[in-house]
Amino acid sequence: MSETESPKLQEITAAMKSTKDRRMFERYQAVKLYLEGHLIVQIAKIIGRSRITIGSYIHAYLAKGLSGLERKHSPGRPSFLSEIQKQQVKQVVSQQRPEDVGFPAEMNWTCPLVAAWIYRQFEIKYTERGVLDLLHDLGFSCTRPTYTLANANAEKQEDFKKI
Repeated sequence: MSETESPKLQEITAAMKSTKDRRMFERYQAVKLYLEGHLIVQIAKIIGRSRITIGSYIHAYLAKGLSGLERKHSPGRPSFLSEIQKQQVKQVVSQQRPEDVGFPAEMNWTCPLVAAWIYRQFEIKYTERGVLDLLHDLGFSCTRPTYTLANANAEKQEDFKKI
């Protein structure tokens, strides 16, 4: 760092050197370029982000300093289902089988089946990933079926494990 750099430039340069997070580095870089006198339009072109994004970094820095640049957890898009509808999904998945609600005989609920049930019930389309996230939020977890052979020889299995 040169002695002619302002304290703010020194602070942002030190932050850039200390971070291992690429996104934080980008935010620090945008602010550094701004403090060096570049226009937001120029910074956006250099970094490859929109003027709005760069402007939000600058605004956050000017309002709260380095702490304003910290990334917050994004809550994501609001759920398509109301809380009552979510509880209906939870009740159906936990207490009924797919065949109980009109699907062909299946052993267990799958994401595509849950998505189909939600669409049939509420006319709301969900992707498989969306169903997976919804079920996770409702307290469910994914499990994969494991199979055991009904006529397996326990003695031979133990011998095999020793090999």
